[in-house]
Amino acid sequence: MIQRYARDKSDLKLTIGVLKSDKINYKLFGANSKELEPVEYEYEIGSISKTFTASMLCKAIADGRVNLDDSITKYLPLDSNTFYPTILHLATHTSGYGEYPFDSSTLSEKEQEKINDDFYKKRLNIYRGINSASLLDKLKSHILKDKPYDWEYSNFGFAVLGTLLGEVYHTSYKLLAENFIENDLGLTKTRLGNGIGNLSHYWTWNDDDAYFAAGGFISTVTDLLQYGRMHLHNSPNYLALSHKTYRTFKKAGFSMGLGWIIDPQTGYLWHNGGTSSYKSFLGIDKEHKTVVVVLSNYPTNDNSKEDDALDILGYRLLDSLSNDDRDVFNVLE
Repeated sequence: MIQRYARDKSDLKLTIGVLKSDKINYKLFGANSKELEPVEYEYEIGSISKTFTASMLCKAIADGRVNLDDSITKYLPLDSNTFYPTILHLATHTSGYGEYPFDSSTLSEKEQEKINDDFYKKRLNIYRGINSASLLDKLKSHILKDKPYDWEYSNFGFAVLGTLLGEVYHTSYKLLAENFIENDLGLTKTRLGNGIGNLSHYWTWNDDDAYFAAGGFISTVTDLLQYGRMHLHNSPNYLALSHKTYRTFKKAGFSMGLGWIIDPQTGYLWHNGGTSSYKSFLGIDKEHKTVVVVLSNYPTNDNSKEDDALDILGYRLLDSLSNDDRDVFNVLE
């Protein structure tokens, strides 16, 4: 699978890391699957960022600051007589918002083409410049019906959730996240994006951007493995709140925790991520105490056959590690 993925990718930096029985190992592959000397590169992790936002939500619950069943109108300056989703709806992608404001149904064909061109060809951060104030304006203009909504993946919903957490703690999402990463998680190589790193084509952001909460984090393989270890051991203990099954979607074949996608058959917690320059996968098998991280500096687009390649690779590694007693230092050989 690595050979197929790495073919003809001239500047590829594909990092694959595993944790099992609290031991960590990772390998780095380049063009045509050549193994390289291990370097900890900094990758945009895209939507894996949502699990960090969900972890912050769990802390807010433990602190008694929020309740999952509360309407977001309790915490945001919105009309309480208008229907808005609950915090749980935002954290499980059942808010009804979908990809708004970039939902194709709200845009002309020309506007949609420009967004796709900016994202995939120019590698621009199309989420930059939407701060909490403009996000709330968009929120007020998008009226939902008072009814249950099915699962629909929503960057917009998680941006709203991040803004809400900032309001709850009387600070910006950026400052809240930086404090959480440093003081609660103790991660030293995970941060919010600022256009700088030891690879290339990083997104630039403004300090007050709301979409940090949905996809603005940068991290490394060892930090993500350590983060996965924290979830394995529920340390801090409030992280366990995110692992509970809150909604199950039988036709789709998965369930939702808070931020995490849950495989009902295996119990795996997982999330993937993608920006216009990076792809990522993080999977956790709590039963077998296993974590798998896959990070690439190559993007894919919605029409690419390899869009799911890293997810499948990550899943295969989880499966093999769960049924294998080999030492983690040999499992990648």
